[in-house]
Amino acid sequence: MVVKSASVDDSAAEAEIHPMKSPYAIIAYCSWLVLGLVWLPGYFMSKNTANVPSLAMQIPASALLAIGFVFLLSPWPRSLNVAVTPQDAFFGIIGVALDLAGVGFAIWARLALGANWSGLVVTMKQAHELVQTGPYALVRHPIYTGILLAMIGTALTRGTLASYIGVAAGFVAIMIRVGIEEQLMGNRFGEAHQTYRRRTWKLIPFVW
Repeated sequence: MVVKSASVDDSAAEAEIHPMKSPYAIIAYCSWLVLGLVWLPGYFMSKNTANVPSLAMQIPASALLAIGFVFLLSPWPRSLNVAVTPQDAFFGIIGVALDLAGVGFAIWARLALGANWSGLVVTMKQAHELVQTGPYALVRHPIYTGILLAMIGTALTRGTLASYIGVAAGFVAIMIRVGIEEQLMGNRFGEAHQTYRRRTWKLIPFVW
């Protein structure tokens, strides 16, 4: 009976992986730190807010995005810290490549957006501009494109069920925010925004 119990315990231990021991996951975690450091000055350098749309959908979207990052980056909940994809060099390298590409794209978009950036709450700024240069010449929401790509890459480096749930939660939250922003920009810029929409993609260049 003791041997059988030990065998069960060993199997349970093998089923649970340890993402923080992966060098690829560590690189991914560091990339999110860099992204956060780039984001931070924007809270003090953005234009004054002119209009804040209803928070009825923004608050749930922000909460869902926060939950998504908890599942993506933390070791909790431990019950979901089980392998879905292998934590090996193949998935690790692909994950890091996607993560760094996503973070780089998001930073590029953030710099292109400049003082028009809203931050956590979607807002319309005073003298808000319809930015159409840099990554905004390809997609209308390149920051979200980069964040989603980086989330997928990070999930691949971790390989856990929790991390993929985090990606799913992040996707839903971002789609809610995209809908809010599309309506807000359409109301503000009218035909100019309609023209912009006709010649660009929403999130995925050349696809969607």
